[in-house]
Amino acid sequence: MSKLPNLHLLIPGLLGPMPTLDQLQPQPGFKLLERLFARSDRQTHPGDDLESVLFGLFGISSENGGNLPTAAYRRIGDGGTADSRYWLQLTPVYLRPDQDRLLLFDVEDLNLTLAESKGLAKLFNDHFIDEGWQVEVPHPHRWYLSLAEEPDLKTYELTDVFGRNMDLFLPEGEEGIRWHGVLNEIQMLFYTSELNAQREQSGKGPVNGLWLSGGGKSHSQLQTGMSALYGDSALLRGLASTAGTPVETLPDRLDGLCDASGGEILVCYELLRRPVLCADPFAWSEQLIQLQNWIEPLLDGLRQKRLNSLFLYPCNGQQYRIDRHSLRRFWKRPSPLSQRLDSNPLV
Repeated sequence: MSKLPNLHLLIPGLLGPMPTLDQLQPQPGFKLLERLFARSDRQTHPGDDLESVLFGLFGISSENGGNLPTAAYRRIGDGGTADSRYWLQLTPVYLRPDQDRLLLFDVEDLNLTLAESKGLAKLFNDHFIDEGWQVEVPHPHRWYLSLAEEPDLKTYELTDVFGRNMDLFLPEGEEGIRWHGVLNEIQMLFYTSELNAQREQSGKGPVNGLWLSGGGKSHSQLQTGMSALYGDSALLRGLASTAGTPVETLPDRLDGLCDASGGEILVCYELLRRPVLCADPFAWSEQLIQLQNWIEPLLDGLRQKRLNSLFLYPCNGQQYRIDRHSLRRFWKRPSPLSQRLDSNPLV
């Protein structure tokens, strides 16, 4: 008899944080998830965000608190050819003045086109021509820059900085100060650009900066214990490509995966992430209800012995395992999901 499959769901934002949830009155009910959390087996799992959890599943961890090479792998996922160069990701951002600080936001809501992004990239390339810097722009929101030499540089992912004071997350390391200057130059370059003037005249928000993140090199080969991968992120595509494992888009229904012939199935579900970044309890709760509907058929798969185990990863250092035996723990009383939510970082 063939082994039953195990399904691993990576769901960043599943447990928030969502400090504004009390704005929803009456409070929405998430009974299925509350029941699963109450009856599951919980244990710690390496990684406190999507990137570190994903890399861990492909056998990569950061050394001494350094960068994970997210730029190199996202670039591969965006169609780039794997190589041995050091890559940085440059992300177009909107910097909003707030008293004596600048708050940083992405531009996903600003309708930045690929043509506009390439126009800003040309400004960048022309300005830094003496450095020999030429960015690749496969996506309006993701640029990639290779450096001739690997810098001593520690950076933060955009999701760490979103909506917060950028000064608290500026590049660190021996070459950090140099890159602070580069970021300032970029702000001045974009601030005076004709493209941004045209955007503002048409009622669009300006793209007035870039954010650096994910510096590092890709490995020549990766291995993963996952036999099937589903998701839509460039990072997952890049890691999977290097491991030689194909990635499928998210299925409309999950219960079909219960009929796989054994193995470990990974599904990366990111639709809760942006509502968390934007602290939007309305969008978050709507997506959570859709997630419950998406997950519910899996419980029948567990009961009918078509699925061995379901693993939930909120990407917060915890893992929750549910099987058909744990579903019978009727004495485990569920608590409101709001009582399980993560807290916001202190800085």
